[in-house]
Amino acid sequence: MGGRRITLVAVGVAVLATPTIASAVELEPGRMVVYEAGRSVPQSQLVDLGDPEDLGGTVLSGDPRIAARVDHQRDGVTAGVFQATRGRIRIHFPFTEHATITVGSVTLTDESGQRRTLRPGDSYLIRQGSTILWDVRGARVQKSFFNRVEAADRPGPMRVYDAHDELPQSQLTDLGDPADLGGTVLSGDPRIAARVDDVSGPFTAGVFQATRGDIQIAFPFTEHATVLSRSVTLSDQTGARRRLGVGDSYLIRRASSILWQVRQPRVQKSFFNVVEQP
Repeated sequence: MGGRRITLVAVGVAVLATPTIASAVELEPGRMVVYEAGRSVPQSQLVDLGDPEDLGGTVLSGDPRIAARVDHQRDGVTAGVFQATRGRIRIHFPFTEHATITVGSVTLTDESGQRRTLRPGDSYLIRQGSTILWDVRGARVQKSFFNRVEAADRPGPMRVYDAHDELPQSQLTDLGDPADLGGTVLSGDPRIAARVDDVSGPFTAGVFQATRGDIQIAFPFTEHATVLSRSVTLSDQTGARRRLGVGDSYLIRRASSILWQVRQPRVQKSFFNVVEQP
C-alpha cells in the first residue's frame, strides 16, 4: 500500500522524540492516576505533537494529528494519555505497550490478519517490533497507555482485552492468599488468581483476579491496569478514593501503599507492570 512515509514513534507515544514533553516526569509514589472510560482529557492538558512526521510509521490516508500528556516517564517506561485524529497509519511499534481506549474508537489490524475495533474500556497488549495498521474513522480517539522500550524486538500477534469479558476460572492459576505475596488482608477472605500473557525481563502482563475483601497492598512494581469485569475501590496515600468500574484504568507507581476493596464476588483486570529500580 502506498502512502506518506513518517516516523511515528508509536502512535502510542510520540513523546519519546518530543523535547517539549520528554523532560523527566515521574509519578509520585503513593498517588494514583485514574483514567475513566468515556471521559476525555481536555485539549488544554495535551501537548500538540502536530503532524506525525518525523515521529515511525506510514500515513496511508487522512491527515492525522497527534497529542499527548505524559504522567510518568523513567528508565524506558512512559505512561499517560495519547490522542490521534482521523486517519489510517501503519505503525512499527518501538516498545511493548498496554493501552486502553477511553474515548472514541480505533480499528487495529496486526500482521497475522487479526482485525479488532476497540471502544472505550477495551485494552490491547502489543509487543515491541510488531507492525500494526491503526485506523481512526471518528473525529479522534484517546487512550491511556503504559509502554516500555525493550532491548530487542519481539513481534507477535496483538492481544485484546474486551471490557465486560470475564475470563473463565479454568484459564486462571490460583495464587492463594494475598498475604503470601506481600498484601495485608484487612477484612474478608480474599483469594487471588492470574493468567500471565507475557513476561520479559522486569515486566509482566496478563489478567488478574481478586475475590471479595479488603487488602492493603505495597506495590512492588509500577502498573497500568484496566478493570475488565465488576468493580474495585482504591484509596491512595494522598487520601484519594476512587471506585473503578468496567473499562476504568489506573496508573500506580512502585512503592505506593494502596487500599484495595472488592465488594462483589470478584473483580478482574488486565495489567502490565514493570519492576522499576528504586
